[in-house]
This record gives sequence, structure tokens and C-alpha cells, in this order.
Amino acid sequence: MLGHHDFSHHEYVNSMTDTITQDISPPNKEKRNNNMRNRVILTFLGMSCLATLTMAQANFGTSLHATRTGKLYWYGTANNGFQSLTNVPIDSLGCNGCHGPTNADGVAYTGTYAPGCVDCHKTGFFTQDSLKESQCLGCHSRQKTESATLGYTDVHRSRNMKCWDCHTSNDVHGSATVFSSMLQPGGIEADCEDCHKTTGGTAPLPNHAAYDPHGGKIHCTACHAKTVTSCYSCHLESQIKGMKRSKQVLHDFVLLANRTKDKKVYPMTFQSLTYQGKTFVAFGPFTSHTIDSLGRKCVDCHANLGGTIPAIQEYNSTGQITFARWQASDSTVQYLKKIIPMPADYQRSFRMDFIKYDGAPTDPVVPSKNWSLVKSTTDGQHMFFATPLTELQMSKIGFDTLKTTGVGSEAATPDRFLLCQNYPNPFNPSTTIRYALPHASRVKLKVFNLVGEEVATLVDRDQTAGMFECRFDASGLASGLYFYRLRTDGCTETRKLLLLQ
Repeated sequence: MLGHHDFSHHEYVNSMTDTITQDISPPNKEKRNNNMRNRVILTFLGMSCLATLTMAQANFGTSLHATRTGKLYWYGTANNGFQSLTNVPIDSLGCNGCHGPTNADGVAYTGTYAPGCVDCHKTGFFTQDSLKESQCLGCHSRQKTESATLGYTDVHRSRNMKCWDCHTSNDVHGSATVFSSMLQPGGIEADCEDCHKTTGGTAPLPNHAAYDPHGGKIHCTACHAKTVTSCYSCHLESQIKGMKRSKQVLHDFVLLANRTKDKKVYPMTFQSLTYQGKTFVAFGPFTSHTIDSLGRKCVDCHANLGGTIPAIQEYNSTGQITFARWQASDSTVQYLKKIIPMPADYQRSFRMDFIKYDGAPTDPVVPSKNWSLVKSTTDGQHMFFATPLTELQMSKIGFDTLKTTGVGSEAATPDRFLLCQNYPNPFNPSTTIRYALPHASRVKLKVFNLVGEEVATLVDRDQTAGMFECRFDASGLASGLYFYRLRTDGCTETRKLLLLQ
């Protein structure tokens, strides 16, 4: 019997081929040739898969999963993060070494942690069938909290979709571009419109353009996300000791801002922190995994259309939005819910109480009322990858922008003609009407009663492009419904207002 050590590899293959072609009958010869072809094909496919996997992993070393630079981007001194106030480097917080309790093989992490394939993939298995969402949720705790702790449903989870059904290989393994945060444009490729297109896609939707009053400027999630989440008042003294402690999880609210990535109104959340009497809060876009197919109604966001939005009501009354209040009597946090539009002057007007844990930083992390107020002002804050609503946007949903102070002027030239809903409405006896002109024009703004009779001329002159407002004093007029009409060169718009004497 001859072994392959008696021949060179080339000679051995030729020898076996000669034997096959000479010694087997035609049917067996065809079968043997088919088997050989199948082996070649399988080998080629295996090599192709390996090459694809290798390419997918080529950028892992510079991916956010490997570098963990997203945390430093928010916390570090380079961007005036909380480290600027604490002087505690991020390496002292354990954030860069964050991981789940075990790797994908089920083995507990020991020694110095270094990100790698086994965080997500079982050793030797690189297929989606070997992945478990528990490995994702070991670090992405807010998404775990949404479903496992708070019990929110999601249209994608209800269809048994997994993280990797939406997120691309570049999202997970990195790409040729090095990012400092997943919120940077391009840092996360997955978006609703990847599947939900008006034509084509894996889950086509009706064409919203025919009835979308926002002109495509509101992201899908601003209407369809049921909530965002945040842990309230991260206690940094405990974090230094390896104890991830906060007072509680807040939910049932959605902050709204303008996402830098696509300049659309998008959900946002926050992270509040305290350390040795210092307070800080950071705001940024948040992709909620609590999507509802029905979405919100107009009155959920528009106070000027009859909606009851506590955040807007408080702003219009006091010029502030007090998001969270500490109740010392029972050691609880009372906070605003529903939609919370982030006002243009949020650095002045958005307020919250900052609290601290009064026990030992090494105490077990369990629900506790051993907390107390630090103060209601912040020593530092920032908002990345998003901007607050503009005054023009605020006026369109019922904010009294006469109370908006301490911000720069509106965009130099509005991008379109706009007649805003008057505020307040209903009113007695006066109200404010705002409008935007994208270019210079002759402007006429008049008020009419129900039978079409003119009762007041508020504006009748040439005006340059910009944002304008005027007051309408209805003293002497009877209570009831009126109309105000703005007419410019080539454009006319009319709205209702209600006078209650």
C-alpha cells in the first residue's frame, strides 16, 4: 500500500487520476467525477467565505467595538466632557473594558480584557446562526432595558428580527473610515429607509409625501418611537469602584432635536452625572428600539393644534422646562413625560435636579432611597451630533418664542414661505403672529371675521427676507373664530385664530 509520503503531491494526484480514469466503469467514473467536482466547489465556497470573513474583519482593529473611543469622545477633556471637571481619566472608570459577563463561548472574562472575535462569535463559528443577542445586549444595556426590564414591544422584535438583521458588517466590524463615535455621520449605516422605502425594499411603505405636512424633515422614529430611556444621575464615585450606580431608569419620554446626520427631527436622550459636587449632562441622538407601527398624532407634538404637552405648557408659562425634580419627602424623582422638544435656548431653559448617592461607593447596586440633592444647575453640558429646535420650529408646534432668549438669530434666510400658528390660541385680548419670507416681497397680513369682513390690517408694506412677528390686539371685537391671511408676491396662506373675551 502506497502512502502520500512516497510521492510528491503532484505525482500523487496524477496517479490517483489515472487510476480513476482507467479502472472504474463509466457509471462509477461519472459518479466519482461528480464527487470530485462537488469537493472542488465546496472548497472554493469555503475559501470564498473565509476571504469574505477576512475582509469583514480587516478593519476590526480600528472599529468602535475594538477601540471604545466613543466613550472617550463624550467624556474626555478634548471635547470639554465631564473629565474636564473631575480630572478622573476614563481608564479609571473601567468604561473602555466594558463587556458582558461571559464571552460567546460562555467563559467568564479574566485578567486584562481585550476586545476580540470571541466577544460575539463562538470559537471557530462565524455564522449568524452561532450569534446570540445576549452578547450584544451585554454592552448595549439601554436596548436590553427597553425590552427585558421595561417590557416595551417593538415591531421588529415581534417579527423575531435580530440586531444583525438591520446592522451591517461595517456597523459591527468597522470600515475603512475611522470614527470617534457611532453617532457620527456614517458611524452607523443602518436606517429605517434601508428596508422601508415607498418603492422596492424588503418592507415597502405607503408614500408619505402625499400627506406629510413636514416635507420629509421629520425622521420616522420621531413619530414611531414609543420612548427613549436614560439612567438618571450616574454616580461617578461608584463607577470608579467598578459599581455602575444610578438612581433609576427614566422612560416614557422622547426628547426631540435636529440630528446632524440628516438634518431631520430625531429622538434624543441624555446622560446626567455627578462627582464630588460637580454636575454635568450630555445630550445626543438616540435610536430607540421601541418602534410602534401606528405612530403619533399631530396633537402629541403640537400644542397649537390642541395638544397637551407639559413641556411646552411650562415653557410658555415660565420660560423654562424643568425636566426632573427631586422629591426629598419620599426620595423619588418626578420627571416630564411625553414629547419634550428641546428649545433653542436649552442651555438656559432646560433644567433638572442633580442628585448623589449618600452611601459608600462600594455598596451593592440595589434600589435605594439613600440619595440627596446636589443642586439644580449644571457645571457643564454639551450636545453632540444634534442641535436644538430653532425658534421657527418651536413656533410651529406652539412655543411662545417671545420667551426664548440667549440664542443667536434664526437662519439668515428661511428656506421657504411660512405662516405660523398664532400664540397663544385661544387668546384674550392679544396674540402674536409669526411668519417667514424666503425672499423680499410686498407683504399684507390681515384679519377677517367668519363672513369675510376685514377687521384689522396688521402689515401692508415691503419687507426683506427673514423671520417676522407682529401683535394682534383684538380689544373691542366680539368673541369667536377669526381668520388671518398672509399674502406675498406669489403666495397666500390663511390660518384660524380664536378670541375668548
